[in-house]
Amino acid sequence: MALPSLTLLGQSLLSGLFIGGLYGLLGLGLSLSWGMLRLINLAHFALAFLGAYLTYQLATVGRLDPLLTLLVIAPCFFVVGVGLHLVFARFSVTPFASLLVTFGVTVIIESLIQWVWTADFRKLESGYGAVSFKVGTLFVPLPELFTLVTATALSLLTWAWLRFTDLGKAIRACAEDAHMAAAFGVNDRRLALL
Repeated sequence: MALPSLTLLGQSLLSGLFIGGLYGLLGLGLSLSWGMLRLINLAHFALAFLGAYLTYQLATVGRLDPLLTLLVIAPCFFVVGVGLHLVFARFSVTPFASLLVTFGVTVIIESLIQWVWTADFRKLESGYGAVSFKVGTLFVPLPELFTLVTATALSLLTWAWLRFTDLGKAIRACAEDAHMAAAFGVNDRRLALL
């Protein structure tokens, strides 16, 4: 039995690192919502997929640069997240009920995605999508490198924001004990929307 080449193993490890950065960033969002709100949002990943498909649509039909679509997609999904939380707060959804409700939202979003974009393979083309750098025997694709750098930067900025700012300290206090934080003047409802 022949072992795979070191180049193949190195390229596989590099690919795993790139996709791990993306999954880590998605997990960061999920852990923030669980830590602060105590709500399990299974729709988090379906919303990420919907954002990807909407980016694809804006880039292909609207001829926008994929990175510029973030200026449209991110604020829109912030509003969707606030709306979803307002519904949860209005109906006092418990953690277990949030699991069921967000599972239903996930099914609806996935059905909507399949209805609009079908299950066909799609690839987002951009001017920098095919750019890659050669480091030794390994190829480093620019989009994946950008994703890893962005995920790392956003994770570090989120950590610093939660650790060193007054708003971050208030969020951590609400996650620890919302009633005690409210007694010290922290508006936990406004922080929950954020």
